Amino acid sequence: MGSLEQYRDMIKDKSRTRNFPFNLDLSNLDTGSITNILNDIEQHLPLMESEGDLCQLLKVKAFFEDELKVSHRLH
Repeated sequence: MGSLEQYRDMIKDKSRTRNFPFNLDLSNLDTGSITNILNDIEQHLPLMESEGDLCQLLKVKAFFEDELKVSHRLH
């Protein structure tokens, strides 16, 4: 697979990250919890065996990154 920079480029590609497949209420998660999830995702990116799996994980990552940006997160 590619480098972390390639993964970040793929995340920025909105055609791969829009229309996340399900609606989740993450309002009970604090910033630390979401950061931990994002760290776990980063560790799994190099393990993806197909481009489809990688794209799906990048969608999940983008979803959690957007959630992290929500201003009402507790620290």
